[in-house]
Amino acid sequence: MISIIAPSYNSEHTIANCLDSLINQSWTREYEIIVVDSSIDKTPEIVADNGFAGITFVHLDKKTDPGTARNIGIGRAKGDVIAFIDSDCIAAPDWLERIALAHDSSYNVVGGVVHNANDGSDLVALAGYLAEFRDFLPGQPCRTVAHIPTCNISYKRTIFEKHGLFDGRYYPQEDLVFNYHLGRNGEKILLDPSIRVSHHHRSSFSGFLAHQQKIGKITSSVLKIVDLEGSFIVKNPYWGFMFLPLLPLIKFVRTVSVFLHRCPGLIIRRPLVLVYLGIGLTYWVRGFAQGIYGKSPH
Repeated sequence: MISIIAPSYNSEHTIANCLDSLINQSWTREYEIIVVDSSIDKTPEIVADNGFAGITFVHLDKKTDPGTARNIGIGRAKGDVIAFIDSDCIAAPDWLERIALAHDSSYNVVGGVVHNANDGSDLVALAGYLAEFRDFLPGQPCRTVAHIPTCNISYKRTIFEKHGLFDGRYYPQEDLVFNYHLGRNGEKILLDPSIRVSHHHRSSFSGFLAHQQKIGKITSSVLKIVDLEGSFIVKNPYWGFMFLPLLPLIKFVRTVSVFLHRCPGLIIRRPLVLVYLGIGLTYWVRGFAQGIYGKSPH
């Protein structure tokens, strides 16, 4: 059996499409869907009124970070494999089928790639896609990786029994921290490009900038405790001072290079998106600097 867990907060514009995609899977064997929701919008009513009676819907009284919500879902889950998706994502029709097939391998953790679910003319949303998912684009080979985000990843239940749960203090990088510790303890993560979801991104420019700044801040805080690329910058204030002015350009060049190689049409058809991306990366670096010289959530 496979358990699907979707954390949700104020998802009234996306939850129905997400759940529709999960209900209409090609997978014919038993699976369950668990939504852990802390919304104050119409999300509970939408779930109740749209024929989703077979879904386990857990509503929390206060806003809850996704990592903690996933932990609550894990406590309710019955499956031997636990798959995660976000409430602003749409799963491909064969999503579960591909996950189950991948779990027949020696890997205990498998995940896949992320498509952009927004209209390509939405430049703010496209900039969000460029900024956050360059390492998880379609068209990649099947391979071992250090991390896959929790909008499209699955774990055998034994992973949580052996290694514990997500730490919500590190949102929105709690999955990165969790997967880092898995790697340190000998677990391998398989990226299978046939496992696909499409992700909706923020269309508000101010929301995009605020989110980029938040990601930058928590990223540098996390790099203080995990030994990943860029750790040397945050662990030595001198290196931080030297590299911070260059980081927006470095990230911009690397991001654009990856997309031109794997999905060139996204940029070639909408070159103005690079302006939005550049501004977003400056906010990411602003947050990154706050994380370096501020207190870690650890």
